[in-house]
Amino acid sequence: DLYIGGAEHAVLHLLYSRFWHKVLYDLGVVSTDEPFPKLYNQGMVLAHAYETENGARVGTDKVEEINGRFFNRENREELRQIVAKMSKSLRNVINPDDVVATYGADSLRLYEMFMGPLDSTKPWTDKGVKGVHNFLVRVSKFFGDKSMITEGDEDGETLKILHATIKKLQHDIEDLKFNTAIAQLMIFTNHCIRKGQVTHRTVLDFTRILSPFAPHLAEELWEMHGGTPPVADQAWPGYSEEYLKEEVFDYPVQINGKRRFNIELPVSWDNQQVEEAVLRHDTARKWIGDGGPNKVIVIPGKIVNIVI
Repeated sequence: DLYIGGAEHAVLHLLYSRFWHKVLYDLGVVSTDEPFPKLYNQGMVLAHAYETENGARVGTDKVEEINGRFFNRENREELRQIVAKMSKSLRNVINPDDVVATYGADSLRLYEMFMGPLDSTKPWTDKGVKGVHNFLVRVSKFFGDKSMITEGDEDGETLKILHATIKKLQHDIEDLKFNTAIAQLMIFTNHCIRKGQVTHRTVLDFTRILSPFAPHLAEELWEMHGGTPPVADQAWPGYSEEYLKEEVFDYPVQINGKRRFNIELPVSWDNQQVEEAVLRHDTARKWIGDGGPNKVIVIPGKIVNIVI
């Protein structure tokens, strides 16, 4: 039901697969005229390359970096760093086997999803792989340390972030927004590490939502904490809207059309209560002075506008 491929393949296997499907359709073997209801073109992964002032390309094996500048080893000519398509002639091809050997398959998989939107073109950087690898190391050290795991009920703040994470990942995966899903996994992990401990149930829920992104690490954590492998066969954890209700809202306050400050107020307050609290704020009083505002417009859960 979904075809994902690079635009450069449009005249190869995409065209051939459509051709053969239409042959089968004409023969009455299949019931649809097109093989794929939806086509999604992923972006291309590029790599750094180097060129002279005249635009001549230089292979990366001839480039030397000195204090953030790049030089041709052979003639010491300074070069510009650019982003270009990977090619053997430029020596800028990234071998996935080398990345897996150094950082592991989960790091390679996670970085490719974290680089940016799936349909955008983006450059490969070794620093990016290291950053994602460091995240997985932190996940392994914290969630793999049984001294950090407790029994009983989870605290309210952690449950709120966990359920928000489950909901966001569920929708982001369906929308192919893998980079923002991984960012949310990082937010939840940072929260847990700052807190210092989580419950056994939280670890199992987190492991299930980690599994599509880092399957090898997730399987290890799942088995370590008593789950019956494989975690890939487990149901996606549900989320409760009860935990997602915001108790306060951070109102941006505009004065004469320009935002001047923000103020956090309970979401249960009516317009009159919001207006009174905003007008008591020091910044509002400084702008308004003794005369009072001409008008205050409160849009619940969105913004407050003051006209003076």
